[in-house]
Amino acid sequence: MLRPLSLLLVLFLAAPAFAQPSILGDWTGVLDISAVQPGGPQLTLVLHVMEEGDGFAATLDSPDQGAFGIPADEATFDGETLAFAVGSIGASYTGTVNTDGSQIEGTFNQGPMELPLVLMPYEAAEEMAAAADTKPAAIKPGDYSGSWAGAMPIPNGGEMRLTFHLTKAEDGSYTAVLDAPGQADNLDLGEIMVQGRSVNIDIMGQARFTGTVAEDERSMEGEMAQGDQKQPVTLTRQ
Repeated sequence: MLRPLSLLLVLFLAAPAFAQPSILGDWTGVLDISAVQPGGPQLTLVLHVMEEGDGFAATLDSPDQGAFGIPADEATFDGETLAFAVGSIGASYTGTVNTDGSQIEGTFNQGPMELPLVLMPYEAAEEMAAAADTKPAAIKPGDYSGSWAGAMPIPNGGEMRLTFHLTKAEDGSYTAVLDAPGQADNLDLGEIMVQGRSVNIDIMGQARFTGTVAEDERSMEGEMAQGDQKQPVTLTRQ
């Protein structure tokens, strides 16, 4: 009768403990001063956490203010809550680390100022910033210059890929070039008609695309007409 209990005890003792998120390393976040001071700046903060004896030590950087390596008087972490105080600038922070250790959400205090501050690993923040740099540039309202790509269904099944490259001249007129793999390569279509959000593109007298640009100017709904055949085409700004 004792064997099942003994086996259960062995299994219980052998069960792995849940790993606590690591707090060591470099963390960064943005402090939005404008939340308490209209017109105030956004300041990037970088926190460096290190082991020291049986506990932790930390230093704080404020690159936008040219301040680096400001030592924290104390830094504590109990497996869930990080807290540190920087007496030289009258600042302190208390935050909670999420379960996978990818974010610390807390409050930064300095004098009468109390602001939310979310910290994330420095490398992850840099990767996000790099990804943001690859996003399409802001669109100039009313300017449809650029590449618009989509696909047109074909009668025997499948689809044909199309990309129109539009260029706007200083006088407001537009020209277009068409790429259609297997059909056209940098085909110069010359001047096209653009009135408001309506776009009308003649393709060498053989076909015609007519479309309407969406309000956000990132897509265009239209159709391609060739003889009696008409096919819907949606173009997306690249």
